[in-house]
Amino acid sequence: MGGEGSMASAILSLKQNRSLLKKRNIRELKDLIYEKSGKTDLAFKETSSQELARIKEEIRMEAKINARKEVILYSIAFVLAVGLVAYLSFLFFSALPE
Repeated sequence: MGGEGSMASAILSLKQNRSLLKKRNIRELKDLIYEKSGKTDLAFKETSSQELARIKEEIRMEAKINARKEVILYSIAFVLAVGLVAYLSFLFFSALPE
């Protein structure tokens, strides 16, 4: 059967990758990162309280607009679904023999 060679190479590649992962040491990775950057702590940007308040207000306004759009969309979908059910029931009941 064909394909044994490609499967054997895939299995060999997986074994080699697994052996490389076992050799990896977390402490060595941390040391490498420290050597490259020179620091280990994260540095966050500082903003003023006015800027934070402005950002919060923008997020709240955007959430309010999105909620309003969602309510309108669901309302339209509900009206269309009720209309479709009413139309189909009208067709079904008008076609029944009397």
